[in-house]
Amino acid sequence: MIIFFKYLKTQPGTEALRQKILAALPESTAQVISKKLIAVADYPYAVFVDYLRALDRVLGKGDLAVCRKLGEYLATQNLQIVSDMFKRRPRPEDLVRVGDVFWKNYHLQSGAMKVEDSSPDHSVIRIYDFPQMAPAHCRLMEGWFSQVVVETGGVWVEEIREVRCPSQGDPFHEFVGRWRPGGKSEP
Repeated sequence: MIIFFKYLKTQPGTEALRQKILAALPESTAQVISKKLIAVADYPYAVFVDYLRALDRVLGKGDLAVCRKLGEYLATQNLQIVSDMFKRRPRPEDLVRVGDVFWKNYHLQSGAMKVEDSSPDHSVIRIYDFPQMAPAHCRLMEGWFSQVVVETGGVWVEEIREVRCPSQGDPFHEFVGRWRPGGKSEP
């Protein structure tokens, strides 16, 4: 949750936006958000989702595009941690492979992330046992997966998208994309 406050601080008129976001939240969530948040606290998933949706409505058009941007921002922030882990600048496949470590840090009690295929030609990442994962969170994960490849020098040939989702009746969340090392993006 703290990372989203950092993102909010990158926007013009931060305090006015904060007030608009608080007003856009359900009362129970606004009460939690208006208090000093603690980085290591385990906040209810509903608070997380309410906050994502409010950010998307206030900063965007309510189409979940801001949620994807938040995922991109989160990936950029996570890059330093991964660089320290690998003792070098990670490659795209490194970050995709350790995504489950980040997942467990943020979602200890909520499903599991598994990289089914980390090859550039066909990357497949699934999130299992988390059917209640909200579409706003799905878009955030698309942004995270997308940006980890870009931040480490990869280029999307076919940008990663969620192609299966329990909200659409599927048994798990599945994200699929194609990337290649370096160079320019293809249209």
